[in-house]
Amino acid sequence: MKRLLPGKGFFGYLLYTAAVLLLMLWLQFPTAAVKAKAESELNRMLPGFVWRIGSVGLALPADIRFSQIRISGKDGKEPLLVIESIKLRPDFAAWQKTRSWSALWRLQALGGAASGRAALRKDRSGLDYSGELSGIRLDSLGLQKILAAWGRTATGTLSASFSGKQDGQNGLFAEFESRFSMKKGTVSLQKPVLGMKELAFDSLSAALRHHRDRVLHVETGKLTSRLLEASFSGTVSLQTADFSLSQLRLHGQLAPRSEFLASLGSPLAASLLKTQLQDGGKLPFDLVGPVSEPGIIFAGLPADFSSQLGGGDSGR
Repeated sequence: MKRLLPGKGFFGYLLYTAAVLLLMLWLQFPTAAVKAKAESELNRMLPGFVWRIGSVGLALPADIRFSQIRISGKDGKEPLLVIESIKLRPDFAAWQKTRSWSALWRLQALGGAASGRAALRKDRSGLDYSGELSGIRLDSLGLQKILAAWGRTATGTLSASFSGKQDGQNGLFAEFESRFSMKKGTVSLQKPVLGMKELAFDSLSAALRHHRDRVLHVETGKLTSRLLEASFSGTVSLQTADFSLSQLRLHGQLAPRSEFLASLGSPLAASLLKTQLQDGGKLPFDLVGPVSEPGIIFAGLPADFSSQLGGGDSGR
């Protein structure tokens, strides 16, 4: 019986064969073809941008690594955003369990990271995906370039969980749901709002939902800061060719704290504001207009109320 068992030499031969096959795959990996195919798919799924991949390679244990992915506008000029790396790894456990093609992915960019899973649907109609991101810095160079084009700056740290569906007709965000949160940040304002030149917050969060209708639904939005709290919800009518032209239509309520009223520096203005507070000290507002330059309307307040107050406390 012992003669039927393979000896040490047999296992050594198997190990040698596996090593040779791995080396051949590594040396002859079709880098150019994979790079061209990946760029083509990314440009198809997100047609409003031009994607260029710096390099493609293999990494242990079974990863394909895409490095220095540059995302530009349709003019193809200076990139709006650079993703440091994206790694894809076959999800062997999912294949064994469901015989479905799927991959685990990890992305590094903007000072943070994102990771998750993407799976090809059995009817080959598109991808289902999910993931989480954390540590994304709003003051990173890539985002600041985008915001600068809108005349804005921002700071803070973004985290989120998300899931979605991609198909050929509706792109990567055919269906999409997410819950995001930003911590300890600021957003500059193009015009003073209630005397503030920038909005500082301790936390800003909301749920997002999109289902093939080119309308992004914003739900259970909440902002907290030292001077005020706010809740909001509404929609964003998406313009895929130029996101900055997407139309905001949000409605909410703002609850100023006593410190905020004191910061106005005008007893008359504070008195006028107090008379408009409703439902336990809340001020209704509407945020409408393009994403790049929306306008805010406070019901019952004069149209020039904010500009009369000048630049006050930021609200941190």
